[in-house]
Amino acid sequence: MVSLPVCGAFVGRAAEVSALLAAYRDPAVHTVLIAGEGGLGKSRLVAEFSSRLSADTVVLTGRCPEFGNGVPYAPFVSVLRALVRQLGVDRLAALLPVTRPALAGWLPELAAHAGPAEGEADRIRLFGEILTVLEQLAVGRPVVVVLEDLHWADDSSRELLGFLVANSAQRDLLLVGTYRPADSAATRRLVAALRRDPGVRLVVPELLTRHEVGRQLAALFGREPEPGTIARIYARSKGNPLFVEALSTSPEDTPADLSELLLGYQAGLPPETQTLLRLAAVAGSPVRHTLLESATELDQDALHRALRQLIDQQILTADDTGYEFRHILIRDAVYDHLLPAERKRLHARLSHALTGDSESSSAGALAYHAHAAGELPLALDASWRAAAESAGAHAERLHHLDRVLELWDSVPDAAGRIDVDRLQVLEQVVETCYRGGIVERGIEAADEALPLVDTDNAPEPAARLFYCRATLKNQSGKGSDDDLVRASALLPVHPPTLLRGEVLAELAIAQVFSGNTTEAERNALAAAEVAEQLGAMSLAARAYAYLGLATARSTSVTARSDSAVAQFDGFAAEPGSATGGIGQPGGGTAQRDNALAQQDSAIACFEKAHAAAAAAADPQTLIAVVLWESAVLVAAGDYAAAIAAIQQGLRAAHETFRFAEASPILLVKWAQALTALGRWPEALTLIDESLTDRLPPLSKAALLLSHARIVLAQGDSTAAETSANTAAGLLSDGPWARQYQIQLRTVQCATALALGQAQRAADIAVETLSADDLMAHHHEVWPLLVLAAQIDALPIDLDSLADSLPVTTAVDAAHRADRAAAWSDAVSAWRALNQPYELARSLLGAAEAELAEGNRPTARAALREAATIATDLGATPLLAQVRQTADRAGLTLTDQSPEPATASPSTFGLTPRELDVLRLVTQGLSNRQIAAELFISGNTAGVHVSRILTKLGVATRTEAAAAAHTHQLVASEG
Repeated sequence: MVSLPVCGAFVGRAAEVSALLAAYRDPAVHTVLIAGEGGLGKSRLVAEFSSRLSADTVVLTGRCPEFGNGVPYAPFVSVLRALVRQLGVDRLAALLPVTRPALAGWLPELAAHAGPAEGEADRIRLFGEILTVLEQLAVGRPVVVVLEDLHWADDSSRELLGFLVANSAQRDLLLVGTYRPADSAATRRLVAALRRDPGVRLVVPELLTRHEVGRQLAALFGREPEPGTIARIYARSKGNPLFVEALSTSPEDTPADLSELLLGYQAGLPPETQTLLRLAAVAGSPVRHTLLESATELDQDALHRALRQLIDQQILTADDTGYEFRHILIRDAVYDHLLPAERKRLHARLSHALTGDSESSSAGALAYHAHAAGELPLALDASWRAAAESAGAHAERLHHLDRVLELWDSVPDAAGRIDVDRLQVLEQVVETCYRGGIVERGIEAADEALPLVDTDNAPEPAARLFYCRATLKNQSGKGSDDDLVRASALLPVHPPTLLRGEVLAELAIAQVFSGNTTEAERNALAAAEVAEQLGAMSLAARAYAYLGLATARSTSVTARSDSAVAQFDGFAAEPGSATGGIGQPGGGTAQRDNALAQQDSAIACFEKAHAAAAAAADPQTLIAVVLWESAVLVAAGDYAAAIAAIQQGLRAAHETFRFAEASPILLVKWAQALTALGRWPEALTLIDESLTDRLPPLSKAALLLSHARIVLAQGDSTAAETSANTAAGLLSDGPWARQYQIQLRTVQCATALALGQAQRAADIAVETLSADDLMAHHHEVWPLLVLAAQIDALPIDLDSLADSLPVTTAVDAAHRADRAAAWSDAVSAWRALNQPYELARSLLGAAEAELAEGNRPTARAALREAATIATDLGATPLLAQVRQTADRAGLTLTDQSPEPATASPSTFGLTPRELDVLRLVTQGLSNRQIAAELFISGNTAGVHVSRILTKLGVATRTEAAAAAHTHQLVASEG
């Protein structure tokens, strides 16, 4: 009998080991990915690296099984179970921040110690607990977490790994993952996303050189090989270490196929050992000892003999709980060589052994083996149980539920076996997709389920399906309120139910964006009443937030009256006739007063929403309230309050690890507020940083539109056009995107005018202003209406459109004053709103009107102020217009030459944002702490730190801090 040769020497991997050790020592590196095809020695590389770590380093290993989506979080469950074995349940519980952790659903020992988890685990809470355990464990001693075979990772494990990489802040915690690049498109997408983080390193072991193959053969033979042998094996192995091992004892005429070579080493094994080897191959790697013991036909003595032989022959390796193939390719070769009937029989033995297994993940494994064995009734039962065990792991739960549906018609009395009918399974599919945001499959399942529902006798299940389908359609950008109206009609008013409240709330927000604000207010108030009756504070908070949004956008109380119209018309006839000169209090206050009253009503709703969110003690609810509150505040022009609310929401998102899911719209509103306030460098930095992260298309489009507005005002029409065109490709046709479509057309119209394309600008304006939904989006229409006044001979009655367009905020009122050429009121409005660019434009209009009346001193003062603002903003086209007006009138804008500029000290090319980050680096903050301080993502913080090190020419954060103090790049503390 010939053993599978194993090379004791570690050959040709010095550079890779050095790279791993360097990453281990580098506090800026938190993740290393090792990519390589099968047989290259990824696991051996990790083992060699681990053996060279300090004695106090904790190394935890989890392997992804080949069952894929059948077993959620498989490698992380292995890591946590290993940790329980190392620490004990008491010490593990002490690392957790809560008394009833979500991890209790994974670890029965923890559930017994701390009590069961509270309901279905919140995904982010679960992820946060795992990160906390690992980071707390790494306090005072290094921790390395190794995740093997990521190409087989289930969806939930990939998501959890992405979370850990994005949020890890402990410098003594290193994640190491191995994967085959060619085996999984999903893994390639994950790796591409992870590698955008500067704290991630990629190590790619190369094929061995001819010299290295010679060194490996020398170690295998215990002597120098013949040059001809080296040449032959190098040529056939192509430098793959596993192939070199397999060829080292093979005659020259051995087939070159690796699987055939690997199978050759089982030929000399006793029959009972070969039988066990085949069973282990079908079971997968790793395999628990208890499972092999239950599934084999061998008695205890024969089992132990066979296991000893497989371990001695270097085919299997043993750990605390079971066995792994020394290389997965050996397992693959054995499995692939089995006849179909053999595989089926062995899968059947394993499925019978797993029946009644107490392991928490056994239902998924049982479903896999039973299905492979053709035991469809058992597969149906196990898949249904596995779906229940996968609660919270949405992709894996859906996998099992879809398997149930696949088997339904093939299993007699399927409904009787699992005690539910097909409709109930479909309802579970819809619910899983709703919770997991799996849009297309969820809509498809709801479409199939709804015709099966008896709405007369089961109105609530039907309403739930309509509600979930509506929510999923909204996520796809194709939503409408039809399904929500149907759901609402099916649910009785009494007694109040949580579902009715949720439906009414969702209907309210949908109606806000479809322009039906009157119904939206009614439904939001009804949802709030249901929530109050049930004590459902999270629902109450969202309902009051939707009520505030509907109130703010309502056109039923248009802040416009006949007297206000007359006042504005008067200003158009007699420019500058308001009391007190340009921009001083005068006419036109009725609109502002009414708009402010409406704003106050909306703010009162948000105060109630905040109170309910505080009572709910749920960060997600608070973030949702802040999101809609910031939208109202930005639309109303209360930018300081909007930014304060946005930062509150982003802080809550950081503290609860929800930045990635909560930040996109908040960042959009922040960028819009900064743009309006003329804080353009800050806005551009925020936009650039945000666009480096993964964002939903709608959020990315909105940020690009803010970018286009700024660069267009600065005179870069080409950049504006590029951003606008990119945004156009990201916007869908759904109601949620409509406001941004109007903003896009406004930017495109302004860009066309800047480029001298008058006809194109006219075409854009006519097409957009001819739509039938302008009243629902009047905030966005007003700027375009003002812009359209600059275009000659438009075939639209702009005056009539302006008269009919609602004015519900101070910003709307300011735009209407611009449109009516009521310059004094416009200047006053924009000054009160602290919008410098719009103020400068209105000052220019006012100055031209004053010049027409012969009021040169007043015009000169307005032009001077406009020029100062335009200069400060870098708004070169506007500054040119101001200067042209002054030149035509023979007015001077300055009294003296500017002071000569003094040279500023060198900052090594660091941007203002990078100087902010450097200041925090000198304070010893981690990337995650920097991100929370500056309201950015951890990935963006890491990018800034990496750029700072490069610009300063240093290698570590400590050296960067020293350089900052040496060159006085940051202010001294105290």
